Amino acid sequence: MITAIFNKSKPINLVLASLILVFGFLLVQILKAESITIDLFFSKLGIICIAVLNVLIVDFIVKKNALSGQNSFVVLFFSLFFFYFWGFSDDYQLVLANLFVLLALRKIISLKSQSATTKKIFDAALWICIASLFHFWAILFIVVLYVGIIMYSANYYKNWLIPIISVFVVFMIVNAFDLVINNHFFQFLDSAIFTNLSIFKQNSGLLITLFFSIILVVSLIFLPSGIRLKLQKNKISYLILVVALIVAAILVSISPNKSVAMLIFLYFPLATLFTSFYEKISKPWLQSVLLYSMMIASVIGCFIAV
Repeated sequence: MITAIFNKSKPINLVLASLILVFGFLLVQILKAESITIDLFFSKLGIICIAVLNVLIVDFIVKKNALSGQNSFVVLFFSLFFFYFWGFSDDYQLVLANLFVLLALRKIISLKSQSATTKKIFDAALWICIASLFHFWAILFIVVLYVGIIMYSANYYKNWLIPIISVFVVFMIVNAFDLVINNHFFQFLDSAIFTNLSIFKQNSGLLITLFFSIILVVSLIFLPSGIRLKLQKNKISYLILVVALIVAAILVSISPNKSVAMLIFLYFPLATLFTSFYEKISKPWLQSVLLYSMMIASVIGCFIAV
């Protein structure tokens, strides 16, 4: 049933994917049983609105760049992955950082059109810098931008300098604001390197890491030859997503105060790569079994984490 609905690209699917994300958020809030004040209510409402914006941007990137077939599986999987984020955190800063990273990836992937290249590079670097204000190590996605520059416009040397200009612009604006308001230079939060991964060795962290690892292995290693042929049309876009996946994994491994919630930076590239496998499964019943299994695993993940 759900497979048949999301097998077509319709606006209602975007609404349903958003409702799944909201359901996961509400489920976690019920399980936590927190007393709700007015301030807390609007804070939670703001977080869920930002999360829905994440879904809208994911849908736009996928449709604009034809990263999947005429279906809505990427936003569906992205929303299901969000269950794991809600179970471990509702930190608006991580959700905001991921939002700006998605905006940057949108610009980087669209470099393939070879139009307004300079502006897209500047915008992408700008979004990455803004993301780093909410989570410092999001700045690592600059690597993804330079991979895009290498792939699409390496011969034009000025493009290599544009990200530096963006960094300078953001640095100057933020520091000018902090000097006027707080009388000191801006200080990045969580800028230290912390490589202790013990959080992922705990029972809940281990299970969820295993879940995403299986999806990654299926997506990258066991792709049928037919899917590889299909990826030729978007080979560079998928390469950029793989690089984004690697950068996100490095970000998680070196960030201080780490938790499973930081896997949020992997959700979009992983959902897109997994969709390229999922949409080519020829047997509808197998698609349904896999999808329902993921939904059950997502809900169980909420119960494990809370």
